[in-house]
Amino acid sequence: MNTIREGGSMKKKCTKCGEVKPLTVFHKDKNGKDGYRCSCKKCTNAQITMYKKTEKGYLKTRYDAMFAKERVRTWSRWGRPSKCYINFEELWAAWEKHKSIYGMRSAWGPGPDRLEEHLPMTMIFIGKGQEGKKGIVKGTKQTVSNLSVDRLDSEQDYTLQNIIFIRCDENQRKKNTTYEDCKIHIRLYEERFRNEME
Repeated sequence: MNTIREGGSMKKKCTKCGEVKPLTVFHKDKNGKDGYRCSCKKCTNAQITMYKKTEKGYLKTRYDAMFAKERVRTWSRWGRPSKCYINFEELWAAWEKHKSIYGMRSAWGPGPDRLEEHLPMTMIFIGKGQEGKKGIVKGTKQTVSNLSVDRLDSEQDYTLQNIIFIRCDENQRKKNTTYEDCKIHIRLYEERFRNEME
């Protein structure tokens, strides 16, 4: 057990940074010998941030967001709750397949035969330990080129058949457009410009 009494309060040595700190700066952990994690909150958050900056860690944050949307929509009764029928291993396999076809480019575009017209995607996680809400610096803007797991048909759930990997800005642009809306848009366009198309 790493806990010691110092100056009337309980303290503990962090196994990561080696500093002796008050127990209040350690997360509680029922599996820990003394009921606390072995590393302090700052070191734990830094380790989580490092993981989220890896490809797998970043994709895991996107996966968790898919479930968060489901919970928020269910609780607030905002729109139709979108269910997620994919586990993380399936999402990772789908991402590996995407990379074998598109590399680090968005699926949104004319197709793999014209890959140069597909925009490049990034996986930039901005986290500063305990600074700001959920480890993100207050006032940080979303990186528009970052990968987003999107549904082809926004009225359907998250399934392997219905997801694609595109950029955040592309997702924002199309998020409120349904498949039926697209068909109407195409029909109206073809009616209006049929003479020019022939």
